[in-house]
Amino acid sequence: MKRSSRLNRSEDIKRVRQQGSSFVHDIMVLGCLQNPFEYNQLAVIAGKSVGNAVKRNFAKRRLRSAFHSLQVEIIQGYDLVMVARRPILTVEYQNLVNTLRILFGQAGLMKEKES
Repeated sequence: MKRSSRLNRSEDIKRVRQQGSSFVHDIMVLGCLQNPFEYNQLAVIAGKSVGNAVKRNFAKRRLRSAFHSLQVEIIQGYDLVMVARRPILTVEYQNLVNTLRILFGQAGLMKEKES
């Protein structure tokens, strides 16, 4: 992930979580807030409730990978915060991608499909 595409300052993450919209699912929470750029900035969070460091890093890698597989379908210009929940460790990868697609759809961030 490019450095400019990362959302890593705690103030920025707090701003997205407080001022932005949140969309909740059993395996993750998506927060989004429009930014002034022409690209998305992403933060992936996995708290101690997910598990030890190995499990948290695994959860974050899965979320990033799922996000990258959908990136071309997502509207640009948003700060995004994805927060992993414990069940993410046991969900199949394709279900994770589908869940992410659903959450982005609820947020109105999916591009219209061309027929």
